[in-house]
Amino acid sequence: MEKQSEVAILKTQGMSDRQVLCIFMVQGASSGAVGAIVGGVLGVILASNLNSLLDAMGVALFSFGGQLPVVINPYQIIVVVVCAVLLSLAATLFPSYRASSVKPAEALRYE
Repeated sequence: MEKQSEVAILKTQGMSDRQVLCIFMVQGASSGAVGAIVGGVLGVILASNLNSLLDAMGVALFSFGGQLPVVINPYQIIVVVVCAVLLSLAATLFPSYRASSVKPAEALRYE
């Protein structure tokens, strides 16, 4: 809704509905991919250093000095990152469709 006037200007300059749809899809998918990859990397780093971080913060979960077992399965991490990217792509479908169906004359009427 915030970009209606910009989309209308692009459409008046000759951009097709499909091109506008692709722009919004690429933008949403790229931001989702970057977020999923950065989140996956930070999650692995945090999980692999979890026990040392708990020790540094002075948190003792066990009275006898035990540690939490940390098992990092690369397959699960890849599945989660791919699912996050697919969900971000799916979340851009409706807003992209709405942006591509903007009518230039109506969007620029009150500008």
